[in-house]
Amino acid sequence: MPASTQELLLKAAADLFYKKGYSGTSIREIGVKAGVSNSLLYHYFKNKEEMLFQIISIASQELLSSLKSIEARISDPAERLREMLLHHMITHGLRNKKQTKIVVEDHYWLKGKRKAIVDDYQREIRAIYMKTLREMIEQNEMEDINLTVLSFSIFGMINWFFRWYKEGGGLRPEDIGDTIVSFIFHGISKQ
Repeated sequence: MPASTQELLLKAAADLFYKKGYSGTSIREIGVKAGVSNSLLYHYFKNKEEMLFQIISIASQELLSSLKSIEARISDPAERLREMLLHHMITHGLRNKKQTKIVVEDHYWLKGKRKAIVDDYQREIRAIYMKTLREMIEQNEMEDINLTVLSFSIFGMINWFFRWYKEGGGLRPEDIGDTIVSFIFHGISKQ
């Protein structure tokens, strides 16, 4: 099925935001890349920030949905955390590499209601991780450490992965994911 004009515009915006950053991309460039006139572009989106919001919202909703699915499917919190981390980094993250980079690096350009909506998605994602970590503490599977610091540290590792990982390099994503998960578990598990 051919992509809609709105989908073409979002794809063009994601490609350009990924390569040049949000601030380095003009709305005119997005229209040219999508093969859409400025007047038609403005029919679909009020401005560039609305495109950024759509890209980030879609990626955040997809990640949140998949994490909720993992949470519902896996009862053991340690196994759930492992699955969530691998999915977040490898399955979702690399499949949506451009959108993930945009979420991490350009979300701060959003203002007002758009920012609040995206912040709510991020809080929900963090809450799923926090609940799983709390369950691990309750089951005596990990040290009773500050979960705020731990969750932000985990997100830091996940987000940094997207800055340095190069496709086609000497490291396979699955091996990197396993190593990062192992590192996290060795750091939090009771000795």
